[in-house]
Amino acid sequence: MMRLVRLVTCFGIFALTGVSSARAQAQPPAASAEPRWYGEVTVGPTLGHKSDVSVGAEGGGRLTKMLDVFAETGHMGNVGNEDLEARAQKIANFIGGTVGSTAYKANYFDVGVKYHVPYAVKYHPYLSIGIGFASITPEVTFLVNGTDVTGQLPSFGVQLGSDLSETQTRPLFMIGGGIMYDFLKRYFADVSYRYGRTSQAESDGEVVMQGLNTQRLQFGFGVRF
Repeated sequence: MMRLVRLVTCFGIFALTGVSSARAQAQPPAASAEPRWYGEVTVGPTLGHKSDVSVGAEGGGRLTKMLDVFAETGHMGNVGNEDLEARAQKIANFIGGTVGSTAYKANYFDVGVKYHVPYAVKYHPYLSIGIGFASITPEVTFLVNGTDVTGQLPSFGVQLGSDLSETQTRPLFMIGGGIMYDFLKRYFADVSYRYGRTSQAESDGEVVMQGLNTQRLQFGFGVRF
């Protein structure tokens, strides 16, 4: 009788162990969390009165399924306008020469939010808006008889004012949109358009730089993590 009890007890322990093991194996593995953050690099042309190249970087994270927060920074090679050319032309007329080149070089930084428009699985249209600042530096050159005399302007009795020589840091408002395309699980391509507007700069009650309109067509490559 005791031997039978022992056999039943051993069988019960073995059965319970087997059931527990089967249950453990039957439970599906925990699903890995979706990537929350992202980073990307961008490059593309600037558009408008002057065209050049912009390069930049952007990073951000998901607030909700359809809303991201982001920060971007970069450099625009030339966002010059007609006002800058007119200011340079006054100097060229005074020295009896011509304007060689004009440019506003801009470094920018802004933070904002990005709204993802519901669409297909791999394509993610979005709208973005941001605020920040831009550090804008004027660069002008002057020619006399085909020779660059920019560095010799004092000999012509000319000293460039702040409107043609000093960097101005101005508030920046940005609005844009684009489409992201996912591939290889964590990577994505990004094509976007960004419009920016800076406020005008004043010195001693005079406008030394008008508000600038900037436009960027960007092509980006990024990763989610």
